[in-house]
Amino acid sequence: MIKWPERAKGAIKKLFEPLQDIDVYVEDHNDEVFYTTLLKRVAEDRIRIARVFALDGRESVIKAAIAHDNAIRKALFVIDGDLDWVLGDPAPHIVGLHRHEAYCIENMLLCDKALSQILSEDIVITEDEAAIKLDFNNWRNSIQNPLLELFSSFAIAKKFIPEQKTVSSRVGKMCIQQKNITVLDPSKVLQAKKQVLTAVEAIVDKSTAILAYEKVLARLKELPFPLHAVSGKDYLFPLLHFLMASLGCRITTKSLRIRLAKNGDINRFAGLRDAIFRAV
Repeated sequence: MIKWPERAKGAIKKLFEPLQDIDVYVEDHNDEVFYTTLLKRVAEDRIRIARVFALDGRESVIKAAIAHDNAIRKALFVIDGDLDWVLGDPAPHIVGLHRHEAYCIENMLLCDKALSQILSEDIVITEDEAAIKLDFNNWRNSIQNPLLELFSSFAIAKKFIPEQKTVSSRVGKMCIQQKNITVLDPSKVLQAKKQVLTAVEAIVDKSTAILAYEKVLARLKELPFPLHAVSGKDYLFPLLHFLMASLGCRITTKSLRIRLAKNGDINRFAGLRDAIFRAV
């Protein structure tokens, strides 16, 4: 999608107004094609969405939602759940604002059937053969517990020492080469978790830190999709890319996201669909 200068954004919005029933604003810059593709499916052709607008970050979206007048123009403002959602904190109560029920939108894209379809098309085998090769459930189970523990520690760090960077740590540093395949190393994840907990315990007493950590972890394990609490963008998609590459699929992460948006289980976006219909 063409990148327009800042001064032209107002004119672009006006240009698209006759073409859509609602304006949708998201966090991620240069990701308008992906969101537009997905939201057209989510809206089920009942609502016209021709273009999604990016506002460069969560706070920008929230501020725009607060300032927006729905009496003038129908709009929906979409943000990720982030660590606030992992902690179980409520979403900001702002008219027209929707927060994903997951760490980020990428989490809801992880559809095993769609992944098998993509793999089958790329390496030219049947979908049944692709599903066996992918072995999605086994892959998911192999990473779930270590990453839930890690993100539980990230969440309480957000609560007690919000200035400390956590999720920005690269998942690649927590991986090892195993039979020429890049896989997550639970021991490295454990070490990262311990470092975060140690930092928290330096601010609050150990019993308080552990109690908060265990409370978050217990909540995450009860979720319908526990891995929704782990950053899909920064952790799950890189790990998935390693898996797909090991099976001979050379698709880029950017292409994988949009193909999942086109082919994945749309029911996972029921909350987003309802938010669009309410806003209109």
